[in-house]
Amino acid sequence: MDWDDFRFFSAVVREGTVRAAAKALSVHPSTVTRRLEHLETRLGVKLFNRRGQRLALTTAGASAAAGLRRIERDLAGIEHLLERSEGEVAGPVRVAVPGFLMLGGLVHDLDGFVSAYGDIQVEWTSARSAAAPFDVALEVTAAPPLDLIGREMGAAGWSLYGHQRLFARSGSALKWIEAEGLACGKTSASAIAKLKSSHLDGTPTVARCKGLTRLLPLLRAGTGVSALPCLIGDADAELRRLPGGGVEREPLWLLRTPESRGTRRVQVFVDYLQAAVRANAAHIRGG
Repeated sequence: MDWDDFRFFSAVVREGTVRAAAKALSVHPSTVTRRLEHLETRLGVKLFNRRGQRLALTTAGASAAAGLRRIERDLAGIEHLLERSEGEVAGPVRVAVPGFLMLGGLVHDLDGFVSAYGDIQVEWTSARSAAAPFDVALEVTAAPPLDLIGREMGAAGWSLYGHQRLFARSGSALKWIEAEGLACGKTSASAIAKLKSSHLDGTPTVARCKGLTRLLPLLRAGTGVSALPCLIGDADAELRRLPGGGVEREPLWLLRTPESRGTRRVQVFVDYLQAAVRANAAHIRGG
C-alpha cells in the first residue's frame, strides 16, 4: 500500500482545493491531481466530486477522510509517547565499568545520584560484550570501536606493587604473583606485560591466582609482587610501588551506543560518570 497517496488526499481534504494542497505540500498542482487520480484508480472508488476549483467529498471519500483522521491522531499519540519516553529521567541504564574502577571508589558518591534520580535503575556489568547489551561503558583501550560514540577521559595507570616490608629488606629476591583475569582487555594486558618485562624479567613465579580479590591478600601477606591498577595499589596502606618500577598508562575511554543518544536518562548518567572520572583522574592515572 502506498501511504504517500493518502498524504496527498489528506492535504486536499484539509485545504479544500488542489492548488492550496499543492502549496502546503510544496509541489506543483498537477502532481496533486495525478496522485489523487492514481489513488481513485487503485481503490476503484471516486473520492471527490469536482465543483469548479473546489472538491467535495463523496460518501466513500468522507469515510476515508474520517479513517485518516483517526490514524493521524494515533500517530501523533505514538510520536508524543516516544518523545516523552526519550525525555523521561526514568528506566534502566546499562553500564559496563571495569571492576578495578568500582573497587577503587569511582562511584563512592553514587548515593547523591540515586537521591537525585531515584527512578533510574543502573544495571552494572564489568565489561561490555556482544552478549551483554549496554548503553554506557568505561574501557581501557588504545583502539575504541568505530561504531560507538567515544570520548577519551584521560588514562589508567598500572604499576608494580608488593608489601612494604619486601622492599625494606636489602638484597631480598623478589618473586612474581601471576594473576589471571586482572587485565581489562588487550590494552591493560600489554601494560602489565611491559612492566614485568622491563623490571622483573626472569623473576620466578611464586603463586598464581585469579582476580583482584585473590591477588590483594597475597600481596598484603608479602608473598610476592604483581601489577595493579594505580587506583587500587596506591590506596592500599600496606602496599608500595616497586622502587623505580614506573607507571604504564593506557587511554581510558567513555563509550556509548548511538541508540542511546538523546535518551535523557542515559545522558544524566553519562554526566555523572564523566564528573566521577574527572574527580578521580589523578588517582586513576597514577600521579
